[in-house]
Amino acid sequence: MFQKVNDWLQRSSYNSLTETQSTINTVSTISETQDSLSDESLSKIINDLGDISMDDSKSFANSAKDSAYETEIDIYGTINMLPYELIINILLQIDDISTINTISQVSRKWNEIANDNTVWHNLYISRWGELRDPVIRHQNHNYKYLYQKRLQLNKNWTELDVEPRLIIGHDDSVYCVQFDKNIIVSGSRDKSIKFWDIKTLECIKVLRYHQGSVLCLQYNENIVVSGSSDSTLIVWDFKTGQVLRILSGRHGHSAPVLDVRFNDKVIVSCSKDCTIKIWDLETGILKRTLHGHRAAVNAIHIHGDEVVSASGDCTLKLWNINTGECIREFNGHLRGLACVQYNGEIIASGSNDHTIKIWNAKTGQVIRTLEGKDGHTDLVRTLAFDNERIVSGSYDQSIKVWDIKTGKLLKNFKNAHGSWVFNVQIDASKIVSSSQDRKIAIWDFSGDIECVDTFLS
Repeated sequence: MFQKVNDWLQRSSYNSLTETQSTINTVSTISETQDSLSDESLSKIINDLGDISMDDSKSFANSAKDSAYETEIDIYGTINMLPYELIINILLQIDDISTINTISQVSRKWNEIANDNTVWHNLYISRWGELRDPVIRHQNHNYKYLYQKRLQLNKNWTELDVEPRLIIGHDDSVYCVQFDKNIIVSGSRDKSIKFWDIKTLECIKVLRYHQGSVLCLQYNENIVVSGSSDSTLIVWDFKTGQVLRILSGRHGHSAPVLDVRFNDKVIVSCSKDCTIKIWDLETGILKRTLHGHRAAVNAIHIHGDEVVSASGDCTLKLWNINTGECIREFNGHLRGLACVQYNGEIIASGSNDHTIKIWNAKTGQVIRTLEGKDGHTDLVRTLAFDNERIVSGSYDQSIKVWDIKTGKLLKNFKNAHGSWVFNVQIDASKIVSSSQDRKIAIWDFSGDIECVDTFLS
């Protein structure tokens, strides 16, 4: 059905508006997204369109060729006959501002649609999802303005020359970081967890209780969970810094805790003891231990009811958190794995074979391997990705930014740190990295964009 709509639109396109032809052609690409439109409504549209003759179309187009505004280019109400959802989806295929602006010149109707805030809201969601901060999300926004600024921010990631701001405040290697638009939280070999104001870079809080290096951490607005080389996990009150519980003992890990993640139900930890443990978030009671890896489990990542694990045994495993079942194993790396991230559809992993692999989580197949002349030359120790890019850090002391869709290297900070890069985290506007050199680096791509905080959580 959509092919007929596409054919008709192509036949009735205007010589004076050839710039919009590529936009009209996108109709044929959206047929699979129109499940919400009934066959009956589509049939009616197509039958109505079929009643318009080629001669009528040409005659009308000729009368309008001098100016898109002198005559309402509506093709006998064709635009009005198209479902609003279809018009929206045509625009959803476009991520180029100049093309949207061209569309707005086709007719008064298209101008109205192309400048509608709902359209721009949908365009924004389609590409980047809803605004992260729930308070900001429910405020009124000019989504065309936000879309333009977000595109500029993306451009800054590749074109802006950025020098990092540095935090020097730990007494030893900084193994892990997490941040939001207000603070950075870091864990170090000096056995401390420190909170930093992201704007002033001042240390605003210090947590101490671990008897070994703080190797991993995660926080939300209520708690901080940290894992240490002392083989324990500690759950802290985020606001007061009070120790709420310690996860250890005969049910705990018997070797250093290498990574930790939690959601609203469970805490998941992994260890040099080759196991993954799942703990009840509220009570701290151990729910189950996952066995299967033959070497240290170096990294984990949660998505929904699943957790993916990366091990020194060269494999990735995808597990069901509720049952403990190993759903799938991923083989392809030639040496041990150091880092992993999972978003429900793809998995990205970094290895001591110096490569990054992107996997289809449903099939277990490798989609792409990032390596070669643009690749890292030592262990890929850390990575983070969103729907635009992958950022990786390595023992070669570099941080690299890759296009997640093509695998193209976009930016290479060759000497990002003076020693091994242990951790990188990203948001829409920045990279925060930590290193054996005891420093935390903040790479900010905001430039002169004033509304960046709107995009952040």
